[in-house]
Amino acid sequence: MKILHTSDLHLGISLCGIPLLPYQRTLCEALCGLAEKADAMIASGDIFDTSVASADAVKLWSEFATKLCLEIKIPLIVCAGNHDGAARLASCSGLLRSSGLYISGALEDAFTPVTVGNAAVYSLPYFNPTDAAAVLGCEPNAASVMKAAACGILSKADKSVCNILAAHCFAAGASASESDISARASESVGGADKIPADAFSGFDYVALGHLHKAQTVSKSGAETLVRYSGAPLPYSFGEARYRKTVTLYDTDTHSAEELDVQQPYTLRSLEDTYENILGIAENDTNRDDYMKITVTDRFVGDGIFLRLKELYPNLLQFSGASPSASASAETSKAAEASEMDIVSLAVRYAEERRGEKPDSDELKWLSEALKELEEES
Repeated sequence: MKILHTSDLHLGISLCGIPLLPYQRTLCEALCGLAEKADAMIASGDIFDTSVASADAVKLWSEFATKLCLEIKIPLIVCAGNHDGAARLASCSGLLRSSGLYISGALEDAFTPVTVGNAAVYSLPYFNPTDAAAVLGCEPNAASVMKAAACGILSKADKSVCNILAAHCFAAGASASESDISARASESVGGADKIPADAFSGFDYVALGHLHKAQTVSKSGAETLVRYSGAPLPYSFGEARYRKTVTLYDTDTHSAEELDVQQPYTLRSLEDTYENILGIAENDTNRDDYMKITVTDRFVGDGIFLRLKELYPNLLQFSGASPSASASAETSKAAEASEMDIVSLAVRYAEERRGEKPDSDELKWLSEALKELEEES
């Protein structure tokens, strides 16, 4: 039997003010197509981008789940993530189970498996260690909670079937990406929320969500395969270099296969000198990509931004050389400028503010204005 594993849909998210919901609609259609190859689907948290999702995001989720469960007729097993409003996501979960939609929004839900073919899937939602520890009677840290939950699940699990854990957490040894904000925050304070690999020992497959890079973390013990499916779309420029996939897990062979997700948009970064970037743009056939541009040789002003925006209409992030990093160069420029005539200064000003030299008409107007000023004096 084959199970499709995905996570971190973040329905309703925006990128630099650009709503991605239209692209996420295309994503959901692609996921439904890939689901034709599977007997069930696991979505390991962060279905929505915020705990109070927009009406349009909720509608898309409803349409997606309905198509999977009632048209394609495969069960969809979901655990709430840290971005989800767990109680809202899991509302009417008892009623929805009869349609094939299984949503785990509370810690207690994790101890009742969803049986699919020769697999038992246990779905553990994102938890607050302090609150979860009070329920499980363990130390109030993420590692202790996960170990206690796993022990409680496995103590009653049927060892003759394939036991799968779906969870939303930060596993030790995994790599966080630019948009994994909460995970990166955890790393900055010593990684207290990280779960050691041995906490998952005893399961055949651990279907994780929370980190946006698809990756196999480890095989903890002889059998357990621990894997992040990753976000199926890039939600930051740092993710643009990642291969975006879902994971197809085979319960018979205990193997995982990455399936590519067709991308409805492209994020691209360009870092070079200003003149080189202009040269690249001349022959660039993909100017409609969502762009991040860094000019390395000058502190940029509105004029340079507007010039590059003309060339790349979907320029979303823009930066130049730091004034502090180029302080000595600026001092040198100031000394040089003190010896320049007014016309040369005007040319330099136009280049730095607009990104291009004045044309012949503008130089003519400047010359005439200077001549009139000289005559008046």
